[in-house]
Amino acid sequence: MKTPTKTFAIAAALGLACTANPAFAADTQPMSVDVSVDGLDLSTTAGQKLLERKIEQAARTVCRANHPNTGTRIISQQARACLAKARTQAREQMTALIEDRRRGG
Repeated sequence: MKTPTKTFAIAAALGLACTANPAFAADTQPMSVDVSVDGLDLSTTAGQKLLERKIEQAARTVCRANHPNTGTRIISQQARACLAKARTQAREQMTALIEDRRRGG
């Protein structure tokens, strides 16, 4: 079953975590990215895994985990906290979306 056009937001509603780091100080607004589920069959494991990969990429973008501090490849504690929260929020949205699809919504 193919899903109709649908997106959900991966949000870093982490104003405190992001502003605690000077690199994020200019960004006091939470950032979000829409993740499209167009063409994904969420009734299959493969479709769900693909969505999980898309979510991870979006979470890393929102939390700026792809841009570690100069001189290191280690992401900051704030970025790790942001990733954890973004992943949790996205997982909740994904679970709700999959359940909605199972119920025929």
